Amino acid sequence: MTMLIIYLIKNSFIYFKRLCGSLYRNAKLRQQNPTCLFDLTSQVIESDFEKYVVIFDNTKVYNCKIGAYSYIQMSGRIFHCEIGKFCSIAASVSIAPGMHDMNRVTTHPSFYFNTDALPKVFVKEDKLELYKRVYIGHDVWIGEKVVIIDGVKIGNGAVIASGAIVVKDVEPYSVVGGVPARHLKYRFDPETIALFEKSEWWNYPDEWFEKNAEIMLDVDRFKEYLKGL
Repeated sequence: MTMLIIYLIKNSFIYFKRLCGSLYRNAKLRQQNPTCLFDLTSQVIESDFEKYVVIFDNTKVYNCKIGAYSYIQMSGRIFHCEIGKFCSIAASVSIAPGMHDMNRVTTHPSFYFNTDALPKVFVKEDKLELYKRVYIGHDVWIGEKVVIIDGVKIGNGAVIASGAIVVKDVEPYSVVGGVPARHLKYRFDPETIALFEKSEWWNYPDEWFEKNAEIMLDVDRFKEYLKGL
């Protein structure tokens, strides 16, 4: 009974310490990024944000750069990546989860990764590359429970269907799905894609969006606007 009480007290202290640390980090994040929203249960480390980014509950973000207006829904694991503007990332998405080398005697990281996360390792320095940065363009929609493997590049305007595992680069405005993810179709015809890419509309000022929000819901009207420039 005494050991149980000690265990409970110790773990309660650890939880309280983590909670205080999380509250402090989130308060600091809000101060540094006044237009952004960070849920109190989110964990953000060594990452940079442009304006109006939202990180929902229980999402972890590490070593990332996230563009304006993009959001990441609950329970995401977003590591080592750059995300463009106006990206919509659904719940339980995993980006750059880390790599294990299958061509060695063992895939276990204790033989090539010097980390405090494991109670015992057999190396004093990292022997292999553990992560490769992921690059995600602008206006990308990523469905629920998608996994994007390290080193992948996602083009502007792409859509990743729910549950897909993305193991290779995705072209701009391509819709992909499946395990492993494969190309299903393009969102628009080649002319429209080229026009949207050239416009880089995601870099337009807020004033333009406030004045022309309805145009963004009509592909033909937006194309006519771009052709008239």
